[in-house]
Amino acid sequence: MQYASWMEASGKSFIGEILKAAQNHSMISFAGGLPALELFPDQALQRCFERVFEEQGKPALQYAQTSGYHPLREWLAKQHKREGKEVAIEEIMVTTGSQQGLSLVAQTFLDPGDVVLVETPTYLGAVQAFQSFRARMMMVPCDAQGIIPEELEKMLKQVTPKFLYLIPNYQNPSGKIMGLERRIELLRVAQMNDLMVIEDNPYGNLRFEGEPLPDLIELGNNVIYLGTFSKVLAPGLRVGYVVANSDIIEHLCKTKEGVDLHSNTLTQRAVLEFLKEGLLPGHIQSLCSVYRERRNAMVQAIEKHLGDEVEMIIPSGGLFLWARFKKITNSYDYVQATIRQNVLYVPGEVFYPDGRVTSEVRLNYSSSTPEIIEEGIQRLARAIRE
Repeated sequence: MQYASWMEASGKSFIGEILKAAQNHSMISFAGGLPALELFPDQALQRCFERVFEEQGKPALQYAQTSGYHPLREWLAKQHKREGKEVAIEEIMVTTGSQQGLSLVAQTFLDPGDVVLVETPTYLGAVQAFQSFRARMMMVPCDAQGIIPEELEKMLKQVTPKFLYLIPNYQNPSGKIMGLERRIELLRVAQMNDLMVIEDNPYGNLRFEGEPLPDLIELGNNVIYLGTFSKVLAPGLRVGYVVANSDIIEHLCKTKEGVDLHSNTLTQRAVLEFLKEGLLPGHIQSLCSVYRERRNAMVQAIEKHLGDEVEMIIPSGGLFLWARFKKITNSYDYVQATIRQNVLYVPGEVFYPDGRVTSEVRLNYSSSTPEIIEEGIQRLARAIRE
């Protein structure tokens, strides 16, 4: 078959292989970015879906507006500010998860060969979205707070990128959070260079410690914000959204028309029912309590079973812990060994668009109990030492 050239360049899907291995019931997986299955508010959501059928029935099953269900967009607009001002409904578009938002941004803005700046390392799903439109990704050097503004400035003297993509809160994969002063300085550099910033924020509400920080879109211009209910409600709902100026939203809607016409309107209505009941804040609080406990369990298990063999970034929120093995060169080389021990991680290499060799790994703690985390880290230590 004559597949598109970018598919050949993308190589074999590592995520596909990991998901296949995870089907083994004896496997402990720290590989996915999965919320805790047992914490999904399934009964409340069932009640919300039933109410939609009872009160809205047939209209909920009809074709709908590309930009999304109007009352849901109204609710979302009230939750956000753009450049310090209230967001208008025309500045909101509902997507099929924030991953679709990423893809729509790529499809709307990128031509083959365009440069996209990303963090070092960056989210694998973003790499896949940008790669499919033949973008050239360049990594901006980072420190403990993410992108270094001075390094960004240096790069902008050498290249003219289409946009900068970043995750400022509990970054995937590193778990880092960008401080307020860093956010302000980064936006200053972006504004001076007329650089558009794509702010992806799936984890921002999953905060264990510290004070909440303003979104980049609230602080400066030229920002497109991607949000989602996947990590704070349930990923199977596939409800995400984009916040941007109305002209950008109009162009994204035009792109979306050719992709799926509109996102699932039945689910959008049910999500709004859940939100109107005021259930989300309490649910997020419960998630944070459980995830904090699981993060602590993973940190303690790593210290116990791997000790000074590992350096790790302990996240103050989100779903992931980023670790570096000191005594090995390439964490990718150990994937099969860990599979034989019935434990999975994601090797750091897949988060670097240049495919560099690294001893880093991403570990997910949200979907495993403390007891399973303890056993899984013990298996991981055994696999690495063998």
